[in-house]
Amino acid sequence: MIYVFFLTSLAGTLVVEGIIIALWFRRRDFIYYSALCNLLTNPAMNLLLLIIIWYTGMGYYPVVLFVLEIAVLAAEALVIKLLCGFRPAKALFVSFVVNAASLLTGLLINGLYTV
Repeated sequence: MIYVFFLTSLAGTLVVEGIIIALWFRRRDFIYYSALCNLLTNPAMNLLLLIIIWYTGMGYYPVVLFVLEIAVLAAEALVIKLLCGFRPAKALFVSFVVNAASLLTGLLINGLYTV
């Protein structure tokens, strides 16, 4: 049943980030690029998170999640820069905004973050 977690995580990320990109840029190709980024980074990050937490324990979850999110942020910023033609600072900002939104959404849905 772990595949259900991976699929729902990917679907949620695609929806949240896709909506933000669509509203922000109103360009179908940018939505597509965002989806491509997430197809690469989301499953890899969730698999690494699962493996690392399996061996280290839940006490390390926040630290591991933070480190992996930074890696995803950098990887997606690079892809966004290359595909969308943004300057590095803009690509990093876009990546930060969409990843922060999808991370917070995921944490709220999973009950790990309470406002």
